[in-house]
Amino acid sequence: MHRRQVVKGFGWRARVVVFCLILALTPGCQVSAAQIYIPLAYGLTGTCIALLMSPTPLAGVVGFAAGVLLGAAVYNNSLKRQLSASPGNGPPSDIR
Repeated sequence: MHRRQVVKGFGWRARVVVFCLILALTPGCQVSAAQIYIPLAYGLTGTCIALLMSPTPLAGVVGFAAGVLLGAAVYNNSLKRQLSASPGNGPPSDIR
């Protein structure tokens, strides 16, 4: 008979090290709610549209992935627009 080989995952020491690294690096991440919610909203919309066209799990996954990519591009574009619009570079305004 064949013996089953037990595959061990990470030990508790490695998990503690990974957890400490995550805690140490987290303050360096600047995450806003828009970075998460805009792509997520586009992803859910893409999922709904894909499932309406073809109600299969693969279509749902592909629709979600395409929607998230589109949402990330929309967020990136709006971020670039905000960064490029500084107060001194805009068109002159009428102050009356």
